[in-house]
Amino acid sequence: MSLQAKVKKTPDVAILCQNHRIYLEHAAKIGAQSPQQRITFRTSALWKSGKVGLETHGPLRIYFTPSTEGDIVAYEAIVEDILLEPRSDDPATQKLLEHCLPETSDQGLWEAYDEQVRTLYVISHCEWVEPPFSYTALTKLSDGAPVNENYTTGYAIVHEYCPRCQSSPCRC
Repeated sequence: MSLQAKVKKTPDVAILCQNHRIYLEHAAKIGAQSPQQRITFRTSALWKSGKVGLETHGPLRIYFTPSTEGDIVAYEAIVEDILLEPRSDDPATQKLLEHCLPETSDQGLWEAYDEQVRTLYVISHCEWVEPPFSYTALTKLSDGAPVNENYTTGYAIVHEYCPRCQSSPCRC
């Protein structure tokens, strides 16, 4: 069964991704003051399965590990929107880019960085995870295995994490 088919059949779908700690800290501060405020982030990964999850199940939980800082999930939020293959001449793209953090508002679609933004994703309710946990506690939807301790990609589809039983998927 394809990953997208698994996503459609699995109600506890979540996303694991990396982002820069400085952006996550700012998003969490916004989340503490105005939880419903939407914030747009960019990625060079194409989040097809994440988009299918959002369209099938509605807003998804997202777990963030700060880039280059080990295996700790330190932030979580809710994914409200995903736009694949954004184009600078597209009004939908421009509307989402209006919700970027001030420190990233001039990045556009990374044209100046010799990279390509393949996905814009919008989060809300960003907060610090207390207590933080290792992303190896998350189970990948693709093969049912834990996320590898050498995880380096920027994106994975996982089962939601249950803080009560400290597992993914929940075993309560």
